[in-house]
Amino acid sequence: MAMARADVTATVTLSGPPNSPDETFIASASNCGEGSVRHTENWKIGPKGELGDVVVWVVDPKFGPNTPAPAEPQMTQIGCRYDPHVLAVVAGAPFQVLNADPTLHNVLARVYTGPTDPPGDTIFNLGQSYKGQLDQEQFDAPGIYTLNCNVHSWMQAWVRAFPHGCFAVTGADGKAALQLSSHLLDGTYKIDAWHPRFAQSQEQTIVVKAGTAAVTFKFEGAKSL
Repeated sequence: MAMARADVTATVTLSGPPNSPDETFIASASNCGEGSVRHTENWKIGPKGELGDVVVWVVDPKFGPNTPAPAEPQMTQIGCRYDPHVLAVVAGAPFQVLNADPTLHNVLARVYTGPTDPPGDTIFNLGQSYKGQLDQEQFDAPGIYTLNCNVHSWMQAWVRAFPHGCFAVTGADGKAALQLSSHLLDGTYKIDAWHPRFAQSQEQTIVVKAGTAAVTFKFEGAKSL
């Protein structure tokens, strides 16, 4: 009997407090649907160190036949925040950008060049003037990109684009199941994990059998930006 196929799963935790914890600030946020008291969104940490907003991906996936195309992801502006804060997409494939607020947003997408470097090239500059406006954008090249709003200066999100669709972003529980991973051919693969508040990604080796493998990553708060 053939073995049932599942997914490659990742569990990510943070050890110790981060160097720069989130801060509270006051924002001019009329028509945002939320109060003016805000906090930065650098960290999503659970009670046992579960680390959210970590992008996990297979470095060079090899897929079997009839592998479907990944679902089209969406970035939503809601409450004058980007949701999700970290998004993974396929380079050269469209993703949706939705304005769910009754106010003007302007999505400025730029290349991320490093924690100490100025912003890179502008990829798109999208104005969304009304609630419910839905547009498609895409990043043609793999890489790391930032999204900012020229109207609401505190709004920021991260997008990581890949040449394939075998990736996932951890939730608040620090866990993720990589999309398309059930279609991986059996074999040994490199798998990486990246969080925006760390200068370097982590890498491990997994052995996939029937589309299944499990991996854990631990980031050290003392090494965060």
